Amino acid sequence: MKTLSLLLLAAGMVLGPTYWIYAKFYSGSQAARVPLSRLDAEAGTWRSAEFKMTAEMAPVGLILKSQGSFAPNMEENRPPKDLYAAMLRRDGESAKPLGFELNAGSIGNTNPTFNTHLVLFQTVKEGGYQLEIKPSGPPNIPLDKVELEVRQHLVEPNPNIVMAGVLLLVFGILGLVMV
Repeated sequence: MKTLSLLLLAAGMVLGPTYWIYAKFYSGSQAARVPLSRLDAEAGTWRSAEFKMTAEMAPVGLILKSQGSFAPNMEENRPPKDLYAAMLRRDGESAKPLGFELNAGSIGNTNPTFNTHLVLFQTVKEGGYQLEIKPSGPPNIPLDKVELEVRQHLVEPNPNIVMAGVLLLVFGILGLVMV
């Protein structure tokens, strides 16, 4: 029974979280890597140079890769987190801001790195794009480096496969607990 439970756990990890992470962040191919420049250090605002997207690239995922640091003198149970808004512009026209969170998770790593999947475009309107990010308040994790990865032909994870992986994980855990 224990061997079967461990096999269920392993299969669940591959079909659930591992598959989801691969599809969201690593499927397709990298079309561009665009560094963002700091506009206002105190406000924590960053902006990218203009980058091009074409209809042939679809589906396209925009993944924000950022690195920050914070002082380690914080309460253990209250790691820092910041709320940000990402504004995407195409040929000068702005879209609705996308909200996202950068959460350190723990105070053990005072130089966290973040991979944030901002948006997936099933269809792409051709043009020159630019991204700007801005924190909702004073940042608790000041960012040192920010870049945008544009991934073309990205695959959206199949929710049925992810759910099957989660169920295998649950059955594996239940099997281990009952032994």
